[in-house]
Amino acid sequence: MNQYKVQKLAGSAKKKPAAKKKGKAGKVFTAGKIILMTFLSLLFSFFLAINVFLYAYRPSQDQEDYYFDWDNEFAIIIEDGEPGESPAPPPIDLSGDCYTFLIIGQDEAGGNTDTMMLAMFNVKENTISILNIPRDTYVSTKNFSGRINAVYASGRSNAIKNGVPRGEEASKEGIKYLCAMIKYTFGVEVQKYALMDLAGFKVLVEKIEGVYCDVPFRMKYTDPYQNLYIDLQPGYQLLNGDKAEQLIRFRHGDDGYPGYGRTINGVFYPSEDIGRIQTQQRFIAALMKKMLSKIDVNTITALFEVAENYMDTNISLADAGWFAAKLASVKLENIRTHTVPTNWISSILRLEAYKAETIEIINKYYNPYKKEIPEANFNIYEKDLAGLAKPEINIDGNTMDSLVN
Repeated sequence: MNQYKVQKLAGSAKKKPAAKKKGKAGKVFTAGKIILMTFLSLLFSFFLAINVFLYAYRPSQDQEDYYFDWDNEFAIIIEDGEPGESPAPPPIDLSGDCYTFLIIGQDEAGGNTDTMMLAMFNVKENTISILNIPRDTYVSTKNFSGRINAVYASGRSNAIKNGVPRGEEASKEGIKYLCAMIKYTFGVEVQKYALMDLAGFKVLVEKIEGVYCDVPFRMKYTDPYQNLYIDLQPGYQLLNGDKAEQLIRFRHGDDGYPGYGRTINGVFYPSEDIGRIQTQQRFIAALMKKMLSKIDVNTITALFEVAENYMDTNISLADAGWFAAKLASVKLENIRTHTVPTNWISSILRLEAYKAETIEIINKYYNPYKKEIPEANFNIYEKDLAGLAKPEINIDGNTMDSLVN
């Protein structure tokens, strides 16, 4: 028995150095634990900051001074040739979950805004609605009557006449005037705006390695004045930045090509501006599909590069990051497009909007307020539409997943 006890004690003695090694190993493990806990703490702090940014941070909905001098500038709309009073509407509380944007594409030659889209992003429901405003839509106020694509240039020119320096400052005054006209005509406040240079659009398409889209028919147009040369073959194809610009800018063709009433394989734009908007909607759907399916560092970098170098916008860097992060969770089927319902008045060469249907579309899909926008807040000129056959009007528009192949 004693021998076994002695051996046991001896064995215990031999285990003492091992215990020391265990102690040393324990010290190493403790240091590793500290490093691991520090890393996890930093990771937790990072994700906490991201969550605070996404859920606690909110972009401002405060209005800039868009609606300056409303009574003197926008107080009167022409009705049947006689002026009628149209005072500034009383304010309506914003819902807090909806952000409105005006996206503007500028004509390089004349300074007109040939592309205008009023968008609303409902961040609570993860839905986006995009309303295309045709360039030839007629608007009328006390001091401006004409096509809406000339409003920006008019505001900029008036600012320069009043002593505002040319360039960025005058451009901002033009944007303010256009935002005010949108509010006056369609009853919706513009919270954020982006004036887009077409060069930036081309850069964006190039950065994401092109976009597959269907060219509906042969497009051929030559305009040396605008340095615009369009030459596209029909069919589904990968469009680089240059070809994408050709597609979205095409309105009518050279003699013998679409746009002059002559058909190519029985297909042509029935209306220059409306036809172009429909093609633009399909291309934007294809662009969004590619970007939403692959939101990576390159895509985000491309967006910020375009915003920094090719846009005049009031969207801050923090707001842009917040909207980009929220956009990642939006599905293509939850992005809806509309076009302001209009009809062409050939005798006076302009489009006029159908008021009742426009109000219905805006209140259903573009209302950022807590209650319905009253009819009194809309100033839509439709005096010459009486007697014309009304086209079929799609109140619900199209979801972007239905516009792409």
